[in-house]
Amino acid sequence: MSKLSKIAKGLSAAMLLSAVGAVQAETVNVPASVTVDNTIGLALTGTLDFGTVRATPDETVDECSGIVMPANPASALSAYAPGAGAPCVTGAGVSEVQSVGGTPTRPQFDISGVAAFATLNVTVPNTAVNLTTTAPAGSPGFQLIDFTAYKTTGTAAAIPLTAGAGTISVDGTGNASFTVGATLITDPTAYALTTATYENAAYNGSFDVAVTY
Repeated sequence: MSKLSKIAKGLSAAMLLSAVGAVQAETVNVPASVTVDNTIGLALTGTLDFGTVRATPDETVDECSGIVMPANPASALSAYAPGAGAPCVTGAGVSEVQSVGGTPTRPQFDISGVAAFATLNVTVPNTAVNLTTTAPAGSPGFQLIDFTAYKTTGTAAAIPLTAGAGTISVDGTGNASFTVGATLITDPTAYALTTATYENAAYNGSFDVAVTY
């Protein structure tokens, strides 16, 4: 091989290596995003209604009577038996409350539109809810206490509550339903009009039930 050929061959190899080293890299910017939807479908059907009762109050503090409406729709109403530290703990006194008619009903809550098998928080009142009517100021009213909750879909069961808070799991379609119950008691406070009795009227109030992630 001539000297000139050797030089040409060396130059060709050098140019090839130079070309390999000069390969360009391309970079592209990739957009990324996420959409948040924390919506919980919650529909209410019905109300908490104890029907029609016959009731007499007692003006003494913590002397009262009550009716328990369990959250389980299959359970019947029963008499309230107070425990230590609860309203009515000193006894009924002259108070009484008895169911005499009407159709007691429980509110039903239907959850929808959430992720399959998600576990959600359920919150019911943890303090007394007053039921009142258009009676003179200082007249006795009623109270709702000891709220309970019961899951009615999937594996039906009571929802354990601590300080009014518990959890519920939805099914594979993101749905679940539950009902709420409570205890109705005659006025456990020292109301001002000690000679007053209950009016022949509806006693009304309201309360919040929350479902959250």
